[in-house]
Amino acid sequence: MSELVVAIDAGTTGVRSMVFDTAGAMIKQAYEEFPSHFPHPSWVEQNAADWWTSACKTLRDCLADESVKPEWIISASVTNQRETIVPLDSGGNPLRNAIVWQDRRTVDQCDWIRKRVSSDDLYSITGLTVDPYFSAPKILWIKDNEKSLFKETDVFLLVHDFILHKLTDRKVTDYSNASRTLLFDIEQQNWSDRILDCLDIPKEKLPEPIQSGTQIGELSGRAAKETGLASGTPVVAGGGDQQCAALGVGVVREGSIKSTTGTGTFMLAHSDSKRLDSKMRVLCSCHVVPGTYVVEASMFTTGSALRWFRDNLGLQERLHAEAEGRDPYEVMTDAADGVPAGSEGVIHIPHLVGAGAPHWNPRARGIFAGLALGHTRGHLMRSVLEGVAYEIRTNLNVMRELGLSASEMRVTGGAARSETWMQIQADVLNVPVVRTQLEEATALGAAILACHGVGVFKSIAEAAEEMVTPLAPLNPRPENRSVYDEGFERYSALYKATAGFTWGDN
Repeated sequence: MSELVVAIDAGTTGVRSMVFDTAGAMIKQAYEEFPSHFPHPSWVEQNAADWWTSACKTLRDCLADESVKPEWIISASVTNQRETIVPLDSGGNPLRNAIVWQDRRTVDQCDWIRKRVSSDDLYSITGLTVDPYFSAPKILWIKDNEKSLFKETDVFLLVHDFILHKLTDRKVTDYSNASRTLLFDIEQQNWSDRILDCLDIPKEKLPEPIQSGTQIGELSGRAAKETGLASGTPVVAGGGDQQCAALGVGVVREGSIKSTTGTGTFMLAHSDSKRLDSKMRVLCSCHVVPGTYVVEASMFTTGSALRWFRDNLGLQERLHAEAEGRDPYEVMTDAADGVPAGSEGVIHIPHLVGAGAPHWNPRARGIFAGLALGHTRGHLMRSVLEGVAYEIRTNLNVMRELGLSASEMRVTGGAARSETWMQIQADVLNVPVVRTQLEEATALGAAILACHGVGVFKSIAEAAEEMVTPLAPLNPRPENRSVYDEGFERYSALYKATAGFTWGDN
């Protein structure tokens, strides 16, 4: 074994380092969690040093295995939680904790942005809508509330950028991450001078944008000592976690869409051109595949709706799972599998923390409807699985309106482990659902970029086709077509009827 690549996946709760061969087989992996900090209830921060410490530990753990030698590593790349931002001084030291993508402190900054630049113009340039989710409001919050620190800031970096800086001393970002800042012109593939001028953010405080899959430098001697990798190892620009996940399941051509369901669901469709929605229901960002884009729909509570049921109503399933040494989710989906398609009239809307795409309705809430005395816990559990599938179908219909066809749905994330749930999605969406051999698609996407960056493959698309192994598809069952078409109509009507309600916590 002489040619291996390293992918560093810096997520929201921890860092996973993975070693792959150039055929896409995972050789070794290690994971290390790091903490988040909550100075106020809606504020979320992380210490950037923890990202690096976790990356170093997991890399050393991988290299401790006899199957991995530092001299066999031909390149390294990084993928990351997006939007999270940290300011560094001229010496590359963090000046404060990073403000995480989940943080909601920047409502006032978002209101100010809307007064300075129209929402239509922002969407046209960046492909995004104004929301605390993105990086620009976080930078403005620091500018408004920590003025001396803002002046002292040499550069604002995202998680991917910070780890690349620690590896190589360069201050760069990649197009896919930059296009989640609300400051990036996704067509020109550069920082938008117009937006920067309107928001009074100096361009020199931002990193250099670079195409994903580009070799940016070599591992420094200092980084080699800390990580255990060999000094001079080529380092390649990676990408945002969702774009890398799309690459890691083979979404590299038009007609291909992926859906990642964990806490929420992120659905990305490949587009060869910049593609905007006049109703701004879905977002558009740069893909990690050069010259292409992803149209993205973010759904907030999908897997977390099932977790809510497990934690609050699923004591029986948890006890059953504990007694048999099984995963509670497996017990729950087995119970759901025993209920007929359509849950015999029970409908669940999974908007427990508001609705994301395509509704963008923070007042929406979760609903169970259609209950009768003969319904059981199994009906409720199946209705959660179906409700998530209906929400995905709602966004798939928007993609189709925009001319993005779907011959199949590639799936990843924790939900993809459940054949029952994925079969329900195939039936509801009426397209084949395809899982891939490797569950860690995000890290595989970064590994594909690492291979391309040192010339193992001529193109990123070719690399994906060589390194991604799809499993046999779960095809839609014709006998469930009419049940789910009718169920989707009821689901859509129920949302419309309740969308404007003011619930007790608003």
